[in-house]
Amino acid sequence: MSDLDEFKATYFEECSELLIELEEQFTAIEEGDHSSDRMNAVFRAIHSVKGGAGAFGFEKLVEFAHSFETLLDFVRNGQVDLTAEVITLCIRSIDLVADFVGAARDEENLADDYGAEELSRFKILSG
Repeated sequence: MSDLDEFKATYFEECSELLIELEEQFTAIEEGDHSSDRMNAVFRAIHSVKGGAGAFGFEKLVEFAHSFETLLDFVRNGQVDLTAEVITLCIRSIDLVADFVGAARDEENLADDYGAEELSRFKILSG
């Protein structure tokens, strides 16, 4: 295994851990815990997924994670309210991030419009 392959394997392991953390954080958010610490943890997790994806050239994952991250930044800064609609969008988007990560790991291509509806919602909500 090359060094690059080892780095990628480490990245994908970290993504698995981050996705579990995201699910746990959003379970608490869904139950009403909207603390700034929780929102910051969610933001950092998506930021970490995006950063690694950028380092390895996983452009679709970078694009999706960046838009998701932007929405989360607006929420944590009070520019977008954390409504039931936003929470549902975020939970659905965690599943999509997992799909993008899996496709990158397995060197598969998702449909070009995969996640397009969520990307559109991110952009509308983020202004």
